[in-house]
Amino acid sequence: MKNFHLLLVLISTLQISYSEKIRVSLYIESLCPDTTRFIQSSLLKALKTPSFDELVELRFIPYGKASQNQQSNGSIIFKCQHGDLECFGNKLQACGFNVLSAQNEQLKFLICIQKTRKRQIEDFESELKSCLPDLWEGVLKCANGTQGIELLWENGEETLNLDPKLTYVPWVTVNHKFETKAHEMIERNIVQWASYQEQN
Repeated sequence: MKNFHLLLVLISTLQISYSEKIRVSLYIESLCPDTTRFIQSSLLKALKTPSFDELVELRFIPYGKASQNQQSNGSIIFKCQHGDLECFGNKLQACGFNVLSAQNEQLKFLICIQKTRKRQIEDFESELKSCLPDLWEGVLKCANGTQGIELLWENGEETLNLDPKLTYVPWVTVNHKFETKAHEMIERNIVQWASYQEQN
């Protein structure tokens, strides 16, 4: 009986610990220079901080300032801020996040895949092979198929229904809410921001 009570206490502690994590949702674009700067500076610091994922639950939503329309024949047309290549890159990222369940793995993938400027689809494919050597074929198939379309559509539905509306990228919400001050701090140094939240 004592062991049973101890188990309940441990489970309760774990649940409290999990619930205290701050959920940060990052609305990004695969060809956005500001997104790339944010990833290679602020998010890179997060990856290098072992305790970060104990404080913050990150969500990545590649879509940004895009639009989507379903045609009468059922096909879906996406228009992305930086053109069709960005739409492909957004699908590629969405497919990558879909197969990587661990936050750190998703973060590593994002930092890797958004490291250099892409000018053609082959640039994305080449980097994908380097970033996910064991998974790239499935991710590429997803991005080129109906699953990639479905994942990007879902990201679009979430992005387009934000309140307030997304007006620039990257866009950041904390526990589903947008706050200018939090956004600015997270974009500058997400690790420092998370430490501040823990202390207050």
